[in-house]
Amino acid sequence: MIADLQPYPEYKESGVSWLGDIPMHWEVRRLSSVAQFNSGKAHEQFIDETGKHICVTARFVSTDGAARKFCTRNFSPAQRGDVLMVMSDLPNGRALARAFLVNDDASYAVNQRVCIIRPLKMLPPLLAYQANRNWGLLQNDDRCNQTHLSNRDYKTLPLLNPPLDEQAAIVRFLDWANGRLERAIRAKRKVIALLNEQKQAIIHRAVTRGLDPSVPLKPSGIPWLGDIPKHWEVRRLKSLCRFVTSGSRGWARYYADDGFVFLRIGNISTTSVDLRLKRISYVTPPPGAEGERTRARPNDLLLSITAQIGAVGVVPDGLGEAYVNQHTALIRLRPEGSVPRWVAYGLLSQFGKDQCRLMTNGGTKVGLTLDDVRCLYVLLPPMHDQVRLVAGIETETRALDSAISRLEREIELLREYRTRLVADVVTGKLDVREMASKLPEEAADLDPSEDADTLAEGEENEESEGLDAVAQEAEA
Repeated sequence: MIADLQPYPEYKESGVSWLGDIPMHWEVRRLSSVAQFNSGKAHEQFIDETGKHICVTARFVSTDGAARKFCTRNFSPAQRGDVLMVMSDLPNGRALARAFLVNDDASYAVNQRVCIIRPLKMLPPLLAYQANRNWGLLQNDDRCNQTHLSNRDYKTLPLLNPPLDEQAAIVRFLDWANGRLERAIRAKRKVIALLNEQKQAIIHRAVTRGLDPSVPLKPSGIPWLGDIPKHWEVRRLKSLCRFVTSGSRGWARYYADDGFVFLRIGNISTTSVDLRLKRISYVTPPPGAEGERTRARPNDLLLSITAQIGAVGVVPDGLGEAYVNQHTALIRLRPEGSVPRWVAYGLLSQFGKDQCRLMTNGGTKVGLTLDDVRCLYVLLPPMHDQVRLVAGIETETRALDSAISRLEREIELLREYRTRLVADVVTGKLDVREMASKLPEEAADLDPSEDADTLAEGEENEESEGLDAVAQEAEA
């Protein structure tokens, strides 16, 4: 059905260079002419009458649907049908705004980095669709070098305003299309989750029992672990390390568009010991010992200690000069006695994750301290066995990794297709009026501002990026 969509019969110039031509009967309106504005206050969270937190900040949008009444002192309230423009800072000093549609009856309050937009002459879902798409285009314009976002920036955002019945048709079509794409993405995510479970089982078996099921066993001395191969040792990580450190606070001022690699939570994983390097941040560190202390070298281990706790990675050869941020522990092993990838697999295994969970009291503690990291247990076979076991793990998981990579690429293509489809529809490049009238009655109940895969369980990439945004804001 989507492949049969056609352009509108007639177009005209929009008067905005990056919007291009628009359907003849559409209007270009400033956001201020179709909506009211209310900026948030300076506080970041509040407690309602039940003692529960309901807040909207630049870091996240969240609510507890059971809590309805709350204290609005020092906060601006938002309600169903409002669009929240949430501002976040980027490493290059510019600002990024994303629109979120409030599509439930829970009560929200926002801080000063969120603008409440209350649509008057445009359907809220369509405003959210357009705000996300058009704000990104405006910020990519070379003439726009935003370092912050003001009410004036929001109010002057150009929007395309079709007739009201056509707005309803566009929203209906996009909700339907997004529902189909979301279901496809979630199905692929479920398969990825199953493959990662299988991979985790292989790793856990290898790091706790080895690859030979007939080897004699002995008690590990760790009650919740059980027996281990008789010739293995149980060691604390600190006995294998030269040192354990973490990045410095306040490095937000050193972010740059290029320079040296800045390794963050988003670059390490809970499913692989290889770093994720598709999205890299850069930094120009200060001279002196502080910069040198946080510099990562090949075969160093990185462990997340404040969010997504237990994510781990090994610094590869050829990365170049790189530094770690404050939310990541840098572990430098002695060359004698342990193989870095073996230790990393031990931390990545369920055995390692269980230790991290216990050290954070099941999740009630904010994060791991460096002393916690030093006290982690490592199961240590002889060196030649470590090398052989690492090779065995990677041979057994190679096919799983290939399948996971293929599925992730398919999800990426679906997301790109979704972005292109939304852009073409909300800018009038495709006419969906006839198709919308023929769609089946199925309630998608989707938030059009949400990426489909951010809603799926096990979506690690987007979670990591969100955690990095929180970390970056804290550093600033």
